[in-house]
Amino acid sequence: MMKQLGWLLALILSAGLVHAAPEEMVHYEAIDPPVKVDAAQGEVVVQELFWYGCGHCYHFDPTLNAWLAKKPANVRFERVAVALNPGWVPLSKAYYALRQLGVDEKLHTALFDAVHKERRPLSAPEQIADFVASHGVDREAFLKAYNGFAVDAEVRKAQQLARQYGITGVPAMVVQGKYRTSGSLAGTNGKMIEVVDALVVREAGR
Repeated sequence: MMKQLGWLLALILSAGLVHAAPEEMVHYEAIDPPVKVDAAQGEVVVQELFWYGCGHCYHFDPTLNAWLAKKPANVRFERVAVALNPGWVPLSKAYYALRQLGVDEKLHTALFDAVHKERRPLSAPEQIADFVASHGVDREAFLKAYNGFAVDAEVRKAQQLARQYGITGVPAMVVQGKYRTSGSLAGTNGKMIEVVDALVVREAGR
């Protein structure tokens, strides 16, 4: 009985730790050297690094979207569709092609669902083009963007950011190019939001 109580107390303390105050090297890590971000005076840039094929990213997305609906006004949020290995490139390119066409947010959840709920094979450009066309996106315009220089450049930029940030897994979140956190650091993917909120307050006060 005492042993069970001890475990329960440890869990309670652990659950409340991030809520109290996130600790560097425990709930987040400093990026060294920090990466300069283009932020206006008083603005804090928060980035999520993700991949559509990642199950953890899929399950984290509703929590992230709930946060986006009420995020502080001084926060500028950016999605970074990162390809940590060659097999991730097609879905990373898909995101940037959709963004170029201005329909990334419209199809964001649908693309996640297609991969994880519908189990659609979306590893080739033609397969992805068929999917986006079924959601009203011009198929040829999508393929043109997908195969274009601008999308390739965005994918390379995302890969470079992942290296600079020291990101080896997703989902991960970065605040102002200075701090990174993840589910393993924060405790759970959901607690990443608490860590991000605390870091946003810190940066806004600088």
